[in-house]
Amino acid sequence: MAPTNSFVGAGFDALPARVAILDGDGEIVYTNQSWESFGTAAGIAPDSGGVGTNYLSVCDGSTDQDGTEAAEGIRAVAAGEREAFSFEYPCHGPSEEGWYMMEATPYTHEQEEYVLVMHVDITERRLLERQARDQAEQMEAFATLLSHDLRNPLAVAMAQSQSLEAAEIDCGSAIGDGTDSVGSTLCSSLERMETIIDDALVLVKTEAVDRPSAVQLTTAVENAWSHVRTDDATLSVVSPMTVHADPSLLGHLLENLFRNAVEHAGEGSAIEIGPLEAQAAAETGTEWAGESTGRPVTDGTGDRSGIEGFYVQDDGAGIPPSDRERIFESGYTTDAGGSGFGLAIVNRVVDAHDWTVSVTDAEDGGARFELRDMIAFDQSRTDRRPPHD
Repeated sequence: MAPTNSFVGAGFDALPARVAILDGDGEIVYTNQSWESFGTAAGIAPDSGGVGTNYLSVCDGSTDQDGTEAAEGIRAVAAGEREAFSFEYPCHGPSEEGWYMMEATPYTHEQEEYVLVMHVDITERRLLERQARDQAEQMEAFATLLSHDLRNPLAVAMAQSQSLEAAEIDCGSAIGDGTDSVGSTLCSSLERMETIIDDALVLVKTEAVDRPSAVQLTTAVENAWSHVRTDDATLSVVSPMTVHADPSLLGHLLENLFRNAVEHAGEGSAIEIGPLEAQAAAETGTEWAGESTGRPVTDGTGDRSGIEGFYVQDDGAGIPPSDRERIFESGYTTDAGGSGFGLAIVNRVVDAHDWTVSVTDAEDGGARFELRDMIAFDQSRTDRRPPHD
């Protein structure tokens, strides 16, 4: 079916944007329904914005700088000095705020030059941008509160509690029936507060990782394990490997996975870390290399690692399937004494690296966290070198 004028006009009328067509002199030769409805709602007379009106003259007569800018842009487009012109401007009503983007595009029809002018409502986008800025400022203020206003007095309290604990020991006042001394209990509570502050800072400050480094996972695991109260839990690394990550964020991720395992797997829990073979390689029996989006790649010599991540699992009771989506939410915890930050931090670090994380059952029934879509290299393959930065 060949388009007719009524067919094209109906299409323009269906657009929520306000559309007008100007001739080479700036006179309006066509408007769609949205343009006309806006003018009626705003109380604009037809001879001030309808067909037959010179739109450039209307803009020139405006006392608003936006009108002048619009006229200059449209004239530049009509004269062939610019391929297109657009700018954003406020248009607030008496009871609500509004923003629009004007776009001017030239075209030729039957050897006549025209300019298509379109005003698109961008109010929702602008309000969302404002909300994002406000939230960012609130987060920055919160981070400052945690970093300075809370951490400094906490450091003083920690020093005083440690002195108290030392004095109790010197005086022989610590109770010998297995009950912690006052100083020891106070130190433990303050250390817990410090951990919560550190976790909260990771949540509010973590941004996308642009320049990851090659990190030996075994080294990162040992460092993270040393910062976690592990009681009688044990840890084993199945195979050494290298991952590309931000070292500090990887440390936070591992610490929180370890802390989660120790707290929920019970006494004497066994925690294991091992490589995850790329799914395509596992299915075909061959090695696999993905795109340049963070999946396993060659090491520069043509060899492929076939490793796309690692897992962390324990031998505890596991995580019920009904809880597996909620556990990564900030504030969600099944422990009365928990902050609900731990696995939220894991999820934040995963997002910052553009990885993925999933939860499943370990072979022994415990919880198994699988982290994939990362550049990784199996160091147990001695015939290969790790990928270079």
